[in-house]
Amino acid sequence: MAFTHIRNQFHLYRYKITLLTFLGIFLFSAQFVQAQKLNSLNKSDYDNKRFHYGFYLAVPLTKYSVTHSQEYADQLALNGANAVAVNPIANVGFYTGLVLNIRLADYLDFRFVPGVGFYNRETEYANMPQEDGAAGEVVKTINSTMIELPLLLKYKSMRRSNTRLYLVAGLKPGFDMGSGRSDEELDKGLAIEKFDLAVEYGVGLDVFYPYFKFAPELRFSHGLLNLHKPTASDYSRLIEKQTNHNVSLIFFFE
Repeated sequence: MAFTHIRNQFHLYRYKITLLTFLGIFLFSAQFVQAQKLNSLNKSDYDNKRFHYGFYLAVPLTKYSVTHSQEYADQLALNGANAVAVNPIANVGFYTGLVLNIRLADYLDFRFVPGVGFYNRETEYANMPQEDGAAGEVVKTINSTMIELPLLLKYKSMRRSNTRLYLVAGLKPGFDMGSGRSDEELDKGLAIEKFDLAVEYGVGLDVFYPYFKFAPELRFSHGLLNLHKPTASDYSRLIEKQTNHNVSLIFFFE
């Protein structure tokens, strides 16, 4: 019973737990670097070069933000506690890619960081009527393989020995190369549009080592477009709008 209770609590608060874990890792990295107290200046000519290249690995916590339809509101008012509840579920994904960094000014860079991302976003339906007439819980999952093309501006602080903080913000176009649906038959599940556009912003820490620069970054991404593609299914009719939202911990190597 105790183990079941702990598991249920983790399931309920997994979004907050994962976000706090991301923040903990990020802050630990910053504290670790400060504790080193490095005296030598690594890669002292780094900022004099106009172009820099690299790659990155990222772990996002991702989910849909859902706006319910009028049909959802009507059945909620009619059925009360027995009404269908539609809630997005946060899941962990993965993406990776390359870095092209262009120096624009002393403290300002332009960054093109194309990559490929793998996501599975879930939507939970509680009290959903089944074919046998009973009500149950149903989870619809849309698996996405995204080609993402973030275009970002990076504002850097003054370098302190071998570290510096920075802010980053910009836009991220994305193209879904997957099926864009939760079920093979469109009248049984959810479907989404293939193209997405998100606004992104975050904070990071550049750490200079003798042969490369390492940068942990915490970045937030909010979809601007409604990805919901209406279908004839009961699941689809309860939703009016779906947008993507990510919180990512990214590790850059340049």
